[in-house]
Amino acid sequence: MQRRELLGTLAGLTAAGLAGTAWAQGDATRIVVGFAPGGGADNTARLYANKATNTVVENRPGAGGRLAAEVVRAAPADGRTLLVTPDPVITLYPHVFRKLAYDPMQDFRAVSQMVTSAMALAVGPMVPASVRNLNDFAAWCKANPDKASYGTAGTGSPLHFLGALIGRTNGFAFTHVPFKGGILASQDVAAGQIASSVNVLGELAALVPSGKVRLLGVTGSSRSRFLPDVPTFLEQGMKDTDFGAWFGMFAPARTPDRVVQALQAAVKQAYSAPEVRETLNKLFMEGPASTPEELTAIVKADSARWGPVVAASGYTPES
Repeated sequence: MQRRELLGTLAGLTAAGLAGTAWAQGDATRIVVGFAPGGGADNTARLYANKATNTVVENRPGAGGRLAAEVVRAAPADGRTLLVTPDPVITLYPHVFRKLAYDPMQDFRAVSQMVTSAMALAVGPMVPASVRNLNDFAAWCKANPDKASYGTAGTGSPLHFLGALIGRTNGFAFTHVPFKGGILASQDVAAGQIASSVNVLGELAALVPSGKVRLLGVTGSSRSRFLPDVPTFLEQGMKDTDFGAWFGMFAPARTPDRVVQALQAAVKQAYSAPEVRETLNKLFMEGPASTPEELTAIVKADSARWGPVVAASGYTPES
């Protein structure tokens, strides 16, 4: 997601008045983020920390978010050190990396999802206008193998593996082109420099209404309410695509139930503000403020889904 748009979301939450949603008293509460300032995880964390009493965001970039997870894993289970992270750190990395210094299911307690977004296959002017769905695109890729490529925000990500799944399921070689950001990949699609991109809807929000890119399919069990004319991958014959991208909040294992519930209540209160939902909607994003139990179930389902996909791709971190 673009920094400007995320800062807009931050402004919406600030306006909602989070001063009354502090979840710890006394020593400052740390929200640890495994990425540099200005990125999606950092700005999502600051949605909550900016006006919450005595709460700070600590950036611990490195190893694709794994270092931050290690910090929170080792922290006292008192609710004063929290992890805000994109889903791959919890659900995908156990299948990508041979060794992790943390166990996602044993070392953390789920608090709440904070932001969710569908993923989509977007094409641009390199692909003929007659290509309107996934079957059309597969046929075009088979006829134009030198152009059959897709851009994402980087290797080893859910977007990377979703693209691999699209190619394998539909019987064509789909070449992955990693970029330094999802918006950069989408911009190159819109400019006709690359055929397609697999991206989250938030990073396509500015391009879809303008007609610069066309969406051929989205993840999820049902069509996006923001784009009801775009069919899901499920509708087009791709199984196991009823998922999306998300950021979530986690606490160390053994954090007391009452603390976890207070944290979840703070997330829920933030999302109760109409201006917050309006800001997210402009980015084709949702903020469900799920319960800890719901997020735990999502983590288990997503992890089970990614295992076979990563194995079938043959990818290793050294690839």
